Amino acid sequence: MKILFVYNKKAGKKYEPSVVKEITSRLPNSVEGTFIDIRDFADCKTKKFDMLVAIGGDGTVNTVAKRCTKQKLILGIIPKGSGDGLARFLEIPRDVNGALSTIFSGKTIEIDTAKVDKNFFINVAGAGFEAYVAHKFGASGIRGLRGYANTILDSFSTQEEQEVTLTLNGKKTTLPFFSLSVANGSQWGNNFEIASEADIQDGMLDVAVMRKPKWPQILSLIIYLKSKKQENNSLFTYYKASEIDLKRSGKLWHIDGEPIVLKNKKRIIVYPKSLKVNVSS
Repeated sequence: MKILFVYNKKAGKKYEPSVVKEITSRLPNSVEGTFIDIRDFADCKTKKFDMLVAIGGDGTVNTVAKRCTKQKLILGIIPKGSGDGLARFLEIPRDVNGALSTIFSGKTIEIDTAKVDKNFFINVAGAGFEAYVAHKFGASGIRGLRGYANTILDSFSTQEEQEVTLTLNGKKTTLPFFSLSVANGSQWGNNFEIASEADIQDGMLDVAVMRKPKWPQILSLIIYLKSKKQENNSLFTYYKASEIDLKRSGKLWHIDGEPIVLKNKKRIIVYPKSLKVNVSS
């Protein structure tokens, strides 16, 4: 079996060179492992490999998963990011040994992927406040949960609600939003779940539209995002759809946590069971 391991030195708080050595020392004799920096991945020929393994966070996983989808290769994940939303959702261990056991001894499942216009995503894409935070977080260079928390606190007072028009499977609705998530997986990362009922194999996307909370609501919001519940309430309205059109959602978006600038009108489509990924048995 030939596996290409794609590592990202900028993922998470700090890159650990020992990760490559640890993986190499644990490779079975039946596995031929090759390692490459993600900066060289675009020019790498990958059709000869059976599996591509992303060593990094959701952005790294997105890049590698896109190639796996295109070339019908199996995706493996060794989580090393700041939030690791997809890995947590798929219950992939966050230690190297556990993740490798999943890669070598786990099972292969088929999961959905999606696109915002032509931009591939696998976990969560979003607009509004969460996109603003992603752009500011990306520019700050400070990684980890503390970096996210500081960015959120610094940004909260400056951002206001907007109005968005959603067309969900042909049905149009207009409503105010502070943050808008289109979820294939359930969580942003760090076990904060934005769409706890998301099913990554159902051919549908969960749309979570959040109003701006008042300061006294912040603690209850945090508890809610940790509660593994998904319900319409004073802050959240949820929808499910396989095709989504958006107007006036803003140009700032994130795709699996990576900041991106998009045109004002957007179309989102899900591609059912288009990616093979190894998960725990």
